[in-house]
Amino acid sequence: MFERDSKLEQLCEGIHTGQISTETDAAELIYRGQAVGTKLYNLKERLKERLVNVAFLLEFQAPSFTNRQKAYFESNKKWSAANVFMSKGAHLVGVEMLEDLLKQTMHFDFTELTVYAASMLRLHYGTIQGDRQRYDLYRSLYQQYRQTWMMESEAEELYTHLASYYVNAKSTRKEIADTARQYYGKVGPYLEQSDAFRLHLCGRMIQMTIHTSQNDYGVTAQLCEDAITFFRQKPFDCSLAFQVFYYQLVVCCIQLREFERGKATIEAYHSLYEEGTFNWYKLQELFFLLALHTGHYDNAVAIFDYVRRHPKRSSQPTQITEIWKIHEAYVYYLILSGRVQSNDDGLQPARFKIGKFMNEIPTFSKDKRGMNIPILIIQILFSIQDRNYIQTIDRIEAIEKYCSRYLRQGDNFRSNCFIKLLLQIPEGAFHREAVLRRAGKYLEQLHAVPLEVAYQAHEVEIIPYEDLWEMAISSLPNQIYNKPDRKRARPA
Repeated sequence: MFERDSKLEQLCEGIHTGQISTETDAAELIYRGQAVGTKLYNLKERLKERLVNVAFLLEFQAPSFTNRQKAYFESNKKWSAANVFMSKGAHLVGVEMLEDLLKQTMHFDFTELTVYAASMLRLHYGTIQGDRQRYDLYRSLYQQYRQTWMMESEAEELYTHLASYYVNAKSTRKEIADTARQYYGKVGPYLEQSDAFRLHLCGRMIQMTIHTSQNDYGVTAQLCEDAITFFRQKPFDCSLAFQVFYYQLVVCCIQLREFERGKATIEAYHSLYEEGTFNWYKLQELFFLLALHTGHYDNAVAIFDYVRRHPKRSSQPTQITEIWKIHEAYVYYLILSGRVQSNDDGLQPARFKIGKFMNEIPTFSKDKRGMNIPILIIQILFSIQDRNYIQTIDRIEAIEKYCSRYLRQGDNFRSNCFIKLLLQIPEGAFHREAVLRRAGKYLEQLHAVPLEVAYQAHEVEIIPYEDLWEMAISSLPNQIYNKPDRKRARPA
């Protein structure tokens, strides 16, 4: 690929090994104190050009690629090569390649490439070859697939615009639902006209958004299953579509607390992910939450223990490592509260230190309306479980200010209710019956907005708040503790 010991080879190898990360690094390593001028810029441009050319020589046959992914790379290589031959006047070779390409693009629903290939063949047989029969064939294909391509493009554009509402997080759920309903009114009829892959992927996601934005998980789950059935009928591997709709189906099962259905769904599509990859960890996260939300605590601990031991865990990005640190805290709380048994192989609550835990999750600790919520809650639950009431009061005073600042309304209503429940614990002097009397109205508010209709991200409520409240209450004694003043000591 490179001349031996050339500057191109040195630059490429330096970047690959990490020796070069800046232009200063490159100048020092390659030119060793010489005047660089424009030489480094020219060298970088030559390396880019060489790498682009090499891309066309790569083989995309890795076992992890689906047959459609392999076909996509191969089709683009054929299309580029056919263009070169046609532009150089080698029409016989170019036409043969285009006709072979067309069979592949039609089989795998590569609509855009089909339009390009049919257009070029139409042009060739209509203006060069003069074959009226072949011209009519490719003209008809061109018109048919151009119409499909236009429908696909509109569906993709509308879905992308709809998804931007979520990315910017500035729109209400009602606005998103209304927009999705309007967009599906345009795209829905297209799904009756064509079974093209990209059209149905985008169109069905628009339809699904109507219901996910309204927390209608029952209808959403049915739409996911309908989509999975549709894509299973394709003559090629629809891995991308399966990942989208299976994932959302499991989220529905979490919210609906349907453990067996969710477990069966996960088992049906876990093979789509290579173990230890980012998406595999996200799937394990869903399985973990599903078990917790359905009271299958032993299953949850087993899932966590497997993930904890996985050799690739430490190499995952921050959002993976930190979320599992938070999950670890909840696992230890389940053990401390007696819901599951500890084991002799690493899962020992005595090894868990809240201070160390807080240092290991710097990113999510700043997510004031998101994952910082379960972080704050688990700290309070630990101090209540330990009967460290001085610490509990300090933490609850801090979280009261947090609640008034960040959790007043909207998507975090259930979290707001639960924190208000926790506030009643020191107000009731840590006496179980007194706390229950004070907590009544807030518990009613929590029950009035059950998890399956709450407007919040499914990751925030790791264990349903109703269940966490029962655990917290059961750890309180039937003894009255006087509310300590600022000179208080830890109760006996």
